[in-house]
Amino acid sequence: MMKGKRKILRRGMRIGVVTLIMFALMSSSAPPTFIQATGGQQNFVKFNEPPFDFSDEFYLVNGINPDNILRRPGNPDRNPNHWIEDDSVTDPTRRGIRILETTGGWDRDGNLIYYSIMGDVVPETFTDDAAGVRARMLAEDFRAFIFPKTERDDEGNPINVKLSPAPPNRRQDNVFDTKNAYFCENLLGLWIVTFVVYTKKAYNALFRNGDPNARRVLEALIARNGRDLDGTPILNTVADIERLERMGLVELRFNPEVGGDGPRWVI
Repeated sequence: MMKGKRKILRRGMRIGVVTLIMFALMSSSAPPTFIQATGGQQNFVKFNEPPFDFSDEFYLVNGINPDNILRRPGNPDRNPNHWIEDDSVTDPTRRGIRILETTGGWDRDGNLIYYSIMGDVVPETFTDDAAGVRARMLAEDFRAFIFPKTERDDEGNPINVKLSPAPPNRRQDNVFDTKNAYFCENLLGLWIVTFVVYTKKAYNALFRNGDPNARRVLEALIARNGRDLDGTPILNTVADIERLERMGLVELRFNPEVGGDGPRWVI
């Protein structure tokens, strides 16, 4: 019974996946939705599905125990200003909790997106079955890049870097690695929180006349994107992040599964 139901739900999600991703990556340049009207006419309407939380059943089908999601909308540990009860939902994979908090960022290619955070994930959030194993694999594979504000010591080394995704800790907006078959495979929008920190080499190249080649690369990024709150270049594509990592100009950091400054994974 459950296996057949899972297949039906997964097929349905692949057909209407853009409206069903709960991390809700919504492109500002999304094409209009074509709605078939009565009498055979077509109405051309721009329509964005409001961001409702997934139902408990759909979370379980996709390897997540909803009772173990931290800061889930509707829960006591989530800011009550971030959600509202709304019985207008008609999608059976959703429940009547609508998200009020929406944030902007970029996809992997630097296109503007908007998204809603549905909760934090801890190891116990993954179900103890094949679906949970797959959910953990997806969560480890899709990166949400966070850019924490960074203190420096006298030599330019990063110190006291807090690995928290909270907005007051960010020096710029987030970048999401919407790679491969994200919209068809990562149905819940599971992400590993990946912190991007400029290295001593990058800081000294930019502010202390260090490596001239590194300085040219960083100054070109500033000319294109501007500076973040630390005065370092804004990064808005995965390609730029990966290039700077190869050059030793940024390093990527992660929280452990438990005991870090924030969650390792988010929905």
